[in-house]
Amino acid sequence: MFKLLVILLTISSVAAGVISQYTIQTFTGSDGSDGKFFASVESADGSKTQFIELVNNNLDAFDIGVMDIFDVESSVSLKDVKCIVIKTTTDDRWLVDKVTVAYKVQAITFVNSDRVGLSTDSAEGKTELKLCSDEKFTTPITASSPSTSAC
Repeated sequence: MFKLLVILLTISSVAAGVISQYTIQTFTGSDGSDGKFFASVESADGSKTQFIELVNNNLDAFDIGVMDIFDVESSVSLKDVKCIVIKTTTDDRWLVDKVTVAYKVQAITFVNSDRVGLSTDSAEGKTELKLCSDEKFTTPITASSPSTSAC
């Protein structure tokens, strides 16, 4: 049974928009990885954050069935969220099923409907995956109730 990976990305502005704090929450399903992964968020006007490495103190980050939380900062504050780009520098495949980006108290979900895996090994996937949506913000997924159903 294929399980799902959800990334919950919360963006809040700090110090009058100079620094934005991001909390990225992931739930890894059937394709866990020990690799390095980076995320960038883009707005409809083309502005985007720098790629931010998803790092935490949990030695089991990106393992099957493990929920991870990443606290990072960016100097970019976006007006809205249109796309998320995730990239890797490893050949240890990680499959992103869904990505949810929350901005303040709202959220948008991106679906990897083609089931493209992230890996530097071209037989396993792509090094970069860009997911975009024309959808409007909806209610965010909370840490206490991550979705675990297949797409």
